[in-house]
Amino acid sequence: MSIEQLRRHPGYLVLQLSKQARRIGAEVSTDGLRAPHVSVLALLAESGPCSQKEISDALRIDASDLVTLLDDLERADLASRHRDARDRRRYAVEVTGPGRTLLRERLDVAEEIDDRLFGGLTAAERRQLAELLLKAYAHHEVRR
Repeated sequence: MSIEQLRRHPGYLVLQLSKQARRIGAEVSTDGLRAPHVSVLALLAESGPCSQKEISDALRIDASDLVTLLDDLERADLASRHRDARDRRRYAVEVTGPGRTLLRERLDVAEEIDDRLFGGLTAAERRQLAELLLKAYAHHEVRR
């Protein structure tokens, strides 16, 4: 199979764009956080305090990997864990004020990444691409 044949497969193209997005993200973001960190912060900002299991299930992050992410976020004062008042056996995780601020900043960074990553597309093409990607993603969420 040639590169040209691979380029006809959307999955290959999504993988290549993902690599490019990570490269651009490393250039424009200086906070050292990776996408999973930001995903956890976004979930907490949207949902409020959550158990580690709820976060793991919602974001499909392995529980042991999540502990590492939460350790990173706590060290940076972006999230905090405390005993859940409803169930003292588990921890509730919530985003902190600095975490909310950083999340807003990262949304601006996401805009810059998108501008660089999809600079060859018109605004209408970007919207169409986002709709198609969301549709493909939603198909897997429903099956879950």
